[in-house]
Amino acid sequence: MTDSTAGPRALATLTDIRVFDYLCKAPATRTRIAADLGISKPTASQAISRLQENGLALAIERENEPKRGRVPEHYALDSSFGHLLALCLQAEFLQVRATDLAGQTLVDRLYPLTAQTTAAEVAQMGAREISRVAAELGSPLLAAAVSQSAPVERDGELRVLATPIFPSSGADLAGQFADGVPVLLDNDVNWMALAEAGEQADSLMMIYIGSGLGAGLVIDGALHRGKHGTAGELETQVVGGTNLREALAEAGMFQTRVLWEKLADERNWPAFLAPFGQVLANLIGFVDPQRVVAIGPGLTPGLCAALESELNGLLPKPVHVQLSALGTEAAARGALAGARELALGNLWENYRAR
Repeated sequence: MTDSTAGPRALATLTDIRVFDYLCKAPATRTRIAADLGISKPTASQAISRLQENGLALAIERENEPKRGRVPEHYALDSSFGHLLALCLQAEFLQVRATDLAGQTLVDRLYPLTAQTTAAEVAQMGAREISRVAAELGSPLLAAAVSQSAPVERDGELRVLATPIFPSSGADLAGQFADGVPVLLDNDVNWMALAEAGEQADSLMMIYIGSGLGAGLVIDGALHRGKHGTAGELETQVVGGTNLREALAEAGMFQTRVLWEKLADERNWPAFLAPFGQVLANLIGFVDPQRVVAIGPGLTPGLCAALESELNGLLPKPVHVQLSALGTEAAARGALAGARELALGNLWENYRAR
């Protein structure tokens, strides 16, 4: 690209991105696109043509469209351009979800896991699903994201640190993708925090209570992972001369594979909330987030309220602990948002705006 064409081509690409984002929401005519985006019809037409040439958009027929006179063409995202894939590993299941660039779900499967499922078996399941999804959809894999309910160390090469809570936690899912496929790997609570934060540029602490304990920290709209990638690992925080995991184990809270098996009985709440509340109160007092959101299968509105009461008995400023509405959607939603951002970054960097 020469200096004489860089400006016009860059402006054309910016217009194409706006039109592409518009089509990700719903099909539309050139006239509607021009009107809603505040651009001329010729500009909209040129952008549509470039998107079609690059395989990103296509003309479609609308059902129940009146056939009298000239019918305006509608344009939509071409889902055959490629797909995104998320592999989300929890103690109870492996979730496989694929979408197109518009976020439309194309594949969504859940595979239950047991206490006997090994890391090697989960890795094999992931490899099979990557191939199966590609065969089903018949489109290129643009980017992928892996969510694992275990710490992900970022000191040098990314590495999953298996947890003692369930044997398959250290499965090498990210290593199952073909060379050349961009893959993001992160802890599940980090993906959950990003999904909860959405487009808001505030500070959020996401608390996870389920097969284990964890927190995701979003500070001023950006995820904080720490130097080694282990920021938010609650179980290793010191409380009463030991760490939280050991303190809870002494109280009988980590003797089962799944923590919420104990939390289902309200009589166990005091033994859980006392050490857990101390750790959280220290972190909340230090970070001072604008929102504290709790998520996980171990949570009920009652436990959420009890946790809030425990914290407010320790903190100088009261906090509200909000129960997330995302549920089991959170990790996959966050992971796919990350994969989409990665794919679009690569797309527009190599985009040809003629």
